[in-house]
Parts: sequence; C-alpha cells; structure tokens
Amino acid sequence: MSIRDLGVKLIAKTTPIKNNRVVFDSYNGRGYSDSPKAICEVLLRSGEELELLWLCRDEAAAKTLPEGVTAVPNTGMKKIKALASAKVWVDNCRKYENLKRKNQVYLQTWHGFALKKLEADVADKLEPAYVEAAKRDSAQCDAFISGSAFMTKLYRERFWYQGAVLELGTPRNDIFYRDHAALHAKVCKALGLPEDRKLALYAPTFRDDHSIDAYRLDAAMVRRKCEENFKGEWSVLIRLHPNVAQQSAALFAYDGDRLVDATAYPDMQELLCAAGLLITDYSSSMFDYALTGKPIVQFATDIEAYQKDRDFYFPLDALPFPLARSNEELETILTDLQPLWTSPAWAEFAREQGFCEDGNASVKCAALILQQIKKK
Repeated sequence: MSIRDLGVKLIAKTTPIKNNRVVFDSYNGRGYSDSPKAICEVLLRSGEELELLWLCRDEAAAKTLPEGVTAVPNTGMKKIKALASAKVWVDNCRKYENLKRKNQVYLQTWHGFALKKLEADVADKLEPAYVEAAKRDSAQCDAFISGSAFMTKLYRERFWYQGAVLELGTPRNDIFYRDHAALHAKVCKALGLPEDRKLALYAPTFRDDHSIDAYRLDAAMVRRKCEENFKGEWSVLIRLHPNVAQQSAALFAYDGDRLVDATAYPDMQELLCAAGLLITDYSSSMFDYALTGKPIVQFATDIEAYQKDRDFYFPLDALPFPLARSNEELETILTDLQPLWTSPAWAEFAREQGFCEDGNASVKCAALILQQIKKK
C-alpha cells in the first residue's frame, strides 16, 4: 500500500461523521442530474436541517447545482474528506474509493434499465481495474435501488453484490409522472427556441471506439416528417454522449432553431419530458421515455458490430419499439407514427420485466435517508 493510500485510510478512519451530511455524485462528477438529483430535490423540500454536498468535476458542473447544495471537487483530499464525513452516500456509478465505514450508508441507484450486457456478463471485455473497483464498490453498498424485477435479478446475480435490493422504482423517472408543460418551456428557453416549438430528440448511445459513423441521422427528413404527420413547427435536438460531444459539429449542420445541439443541456430527463418524439439506438432512455406514452423509434445502423462488441439482453427487433436500420426505413416509420403511443406490446414487456415505476421512487429513497440520519 502506498503512502497516499495509507493517508486516505487514516483520514477515512479518523474524520468525524456528520450525521446530517449527504454526499451525492452523478456520472462521476458531471453535475446535478439523474436519480441522485431527484432524491436530492426531495431532501431540499423536506424542511430538515441537512448538509447536502455534490461531487463536481469542474466549474461547469458546479454551476448546475441549486441553492442549498454545495459543490465539492471530484478529486483529491476534499473529495475523500467529504465522503469520510458523510452519513449517507448516493451515487449512480461505481465509486473507486474504498473507505466506507459500517456506520455510513451507501445507496446505489445505477443509471437505467439494461439493454446492453454489463458488469459480470461482459467482464472479459472490461478493464481489469474496473472489475476490481466494481467488486469493491458492491462490497460497500448497503442497497441497490431497482425499478424492475429484471434489474433486481441483474443486481443480485451479475453485479458481484450480496446486499439488499429495494424495488422502489427509478427516482429519475418520477419526473414523467408530472405536468410536462413547464419543463417544455424551460428546455425551449434554455435552447433559445419559441415556447410553442415541438421537439424531436435524437439521443444515441456511446461507442467504445469513439466512432461517430453510426450517428448519421437525416435530421432534415425527421423534422419534415414530424411537421407533416404531427403538424406544428418542429425542431430536432441532438443529444450526443459527452465523450463524442466535440465531434458534433462535424456530423450535423446546426442551423439555429431547426437543428439544435442539446448535448450540453445538463438533465437528460428534462429533455425527454420536453420532447414529443425520441429517436435512439441502444440507450436505456427508450425504457424511461416509454413511461410518457409518446412515440419512440430505434435508429440503429450498426447492430451487428455493436452486438459483437457488447451484445444485448433483448433482441432489438423483439423490443416494443419500431426499429429502423437506415434513414429510408426511419422515414417509412415516421410516416405512419402516431403522436400518442399506447402499444399493447410495451404494456406486455413492462409486465414481463416487472417494472415497478409509480412516480414516488425519489420520495421513498429520501425517506430511507432521513430514517438513517435520525437513527441514534
């Protein structure tokens, strides 16, 4: 063990725990988002005297935080001291630090319903350092928060995890059970669009080789078909993964209010609420968006290559969302798509996989946290 590691261990063991302190992290410091955000918002409204800290990788991430939440650097000793002194940790990704004590509580929300195979199912394709960190992280967790029986089974069998799994729903999805009009207005304002503009969202997932070849969506066609089929004026929002965000301009000719780069928008769930159509490929966002009852299309032009690299838990053509392998197929699907999507196939899929979303997951998680904080 290095001198630094010994120092970290010493700090972790000797730092007093503040019983009202909660430390949040989302996507390794990217800012205020996802299920940790949903839980934090309930705690902010609780009226309890809490100290809420958020791990942030840079100033841009820190600026996403609301009043009442304090930014902490996601590296160095400030991070270690924040974790060591908190009663509760809330995260949606793996933690590499191995310093939780038995009188601290760690809730792991993860980040979506799994389509792509993950953790132990692809251990041979993961970096050995990640696998070791994942095992350490699971050993520290007190509970995984699950939104379905399917994910509960994965957490128990494929995440190197022996602890509790609580089927409370997915906190980040509670937003879909609220009125979307205010969120639509918020997103339009942030992106410089008229408040009455209808939005189609293209949100593909990340390729491990950083390739952008599969992202060649005919956005002009999508906008035209939406205006023909659904009426009104439409804008197409492009939401790329942060790892390829810098290549966005090489792919799309952004033109003000018709084709808009929304990659930097901090909250994916708010974009989903604002959108009237989602086009994606292998992203878990489709399972979240299905809760809105609005239409979804899979646009996947590199299925064979992606499947060889990661593989899926469900065949794409067996999912309850139409699948386009080319822009031509996408145009055909959009021609007949309905603005409100009430597919019996989705209802059956959700039943078979044991979805347990009810719009109250963040409230339930916050109650668990407050219960731990108030324990003697």
